Amino acid sequence: MPTLKRTIFNSAIDINYEEKDKDKLLLLIENLNSRLKKYNHLNGKVSDSKILILVALAIEDNLMEQKKLISKQNLLSNDLSAKRLQIEKLSTEIINLKDKIHLLESELDQRNKRDVVIEDDIDEINNQIEKLNKSMLLIYDE
Repeated sequence: MPTLKRTIFNSAIDINYEEKDKDKLLLLIENLNSRLKKYNHLNGKVSDSKILILVALAIEDNLMEQKKLISKQNLLSNDLSAKRLQIEKLSTEIINLKDKIHLLESELDQRNKRDVVIEDDIDEINNQIEKLNKSMLLIYDE
């Protein structure tokens, strides 16, 4: 296992690592040193362990905020999934209602056509009755 020699918070340190983790480890060290630089003004005023505690607290605070964000994101994701499911249900219902509307409109068209035929038949019957009435009146008038 290779060893990485780096300086963290003004201390030389040897870290054993797996080759696949080298880039990640270098980035972590760089990030930690960056966080520690924010507390350079405390060097010599407080102990190194207090500075490390402050950095650790800052990291913990950052982790808590990240967890809150992830939790909010999960809630939003769940809410979004529920809304998508509701939209799918409503879409299916809309399709079913449109199909019913189409069926009812078709039935209405058929009824209207039958009504027209019935009206035509009634008109024909009325015409025949009228002719019969005229014929009967002619017969009585004679």
